[in-house]
Amino acid sequence: MNKKYLPSALILYLNYFIHGIGCSILSQQLVKELLAEQWGMSDVMGVTAVAAALGLGRLISLPFAGPLSDKFGRRVSVLIGCFSYVIFFVGIAFSPNMAVAYVAAVLGGIANSFLDTATYPAVAEIIYKYTGIATMGIKLFISVAQLLLPFFLGICVGTSMSYLTLPLVCGIVIAVLGVLAIFAPLPKVEGVGKGESFINNLKSAHFSLESVALILIGFTCTATFQL
Repeated sequence: MNKKYLPSALILYLNYFIHGIGCSILSQQLVKELLAEQWGMSDVMGVTAVAAALGLGRLISLPFAGPLSDKFGRRVSVLIGCFSYVIFFVGIAFSPNMAVAYVAAVLGGIANSFLDTATYPAVAEIIYKYTGIATMGIKLFISVAQLLLPFFLGICVGTSMSYLTLPLVCGIVIAVLGVLAIFAPLPKVEGVGKGESFINNLKSAHFSLESVALILIGFTCTATFQL
């Protein structure tokens, strides 16, 4: 592992600290009530629908996020992910109605896809001797953020700030991380510029019973963030 890439790895991990807050904040009851009031709604079911749009955005973007990461490089995908997350957080904080928030949430899901397809291979390329630990670090930063989220909301209560201050701060932080990612060194990857389309990869794929089971686990376990 080249030590010059360690700051880059930290930037990538911190993106997932912010992501950990982003994928859970809409499930917080106090936040849902505040957003429902902001949108002029009598119940929080609309906020739940907006939270589901995160999954929709991820589903829409996954087929092309990976090939774009391979074709244009990890940095481009990280920047797309950071920029989309800025729109998500700011959009949620200032959304005047459910429609605006829904679009912002779809962009939040797109941000997640681009960060995934760039960060997982990037940290594995940086910490190449311990790829398992490198990818586990992503989940660690997500989990720590979700552990601290109630305390962040508690700070808002203690300082009489709106709960929506938190997504606004997250938007600012990930914007700063995006700027840092522009200058952060990343390993050169063999084969960049030769990314194949999702359809071509799918045509040559062979799915075993185990791989189908893993896909189903991956599809359903994301719901635990909301639960």
